[in-house]
Amino acid sequence: MNIFYAPPDQIQDNVVELTGQEAIHASKALRYQKGDSITVVDGIGGWYEGRIHLISNDTVRIAVQNHIIEKHPRPEVIVGMGIIKKRDRLEFAVEKAVELGVREIALFRGEHSVKQNVRADRLESIAVSAMKQSLQVWLPAIKVYKNMDDILRTYFGYKVMAAHQKGDKGFKQSPKRKDNNTLLLVGPEGGFSQMEMELLTKENAHLISLGENRLRTETAVITFLSQFHYWRFSG
Repeated sequence: MNIFYAPPDQIQDNVVELTGQEAIHASKALRYQKGDSITVVDGIGGWYEGRIHLISNDTVRIAVQNHIIEKHPRPEVIVGMGIIKKRDRLEFAVEKAVELGVREIALFRGEHSVKQNVRADRLESIAVSAMKQSLQVWLPAIKVYKNMDDILRTYFGYKVMAAHQKGDKGFKQSPKRKDNNTLLLVGPEGGFSQMEMELLTKENAHLISLGENRLRTETAVITFLSQFHYWRFSG
């Protein structure tokens, strides 16, 4: 099943307009024709089904026949990760975090991070593709913070869990805590600094071991999210 993405400002009066690469992908790559059925999501819970009534060089217009609004899954899961130096590995981590259903991705420059600029437009494109591939209707926001302290202040009140080799083996919290909004933190390639560990202690963060092996940041993100979802939905 193919789905397409149109932001809310391209949806008006029961007409959805695909532009740019989305329109080219539909009309050129997949060869959709006038009258064909097509499905579009808007990234904020909207699922649209309709038929194409116009195709031009860079635009596909769709007459909406069915519209469903899906509430965002609760509780919210935010993944915070130290910025990865190599772009392809950062993009891989973002892609898999979206597929695993996070609400937001919070990137931060840890004290052990190698300084690097982040191409926000490229990461958003990766996130859109992952959202469509996994048949989701919510597009996670991707935000960049100057340090971990900024993330902790932004998500004040969230249950904080951090991946750490010396942490507990598995999730041992009360099942009642499964319903809390949760911030999952993974350090940069050099790990958490002493100051960052002190911040985690101050926040009463639950340290979780992901196994005996030392993992790369992108591997830790996938493992952490997978283990968290298994714990949350089991029992």
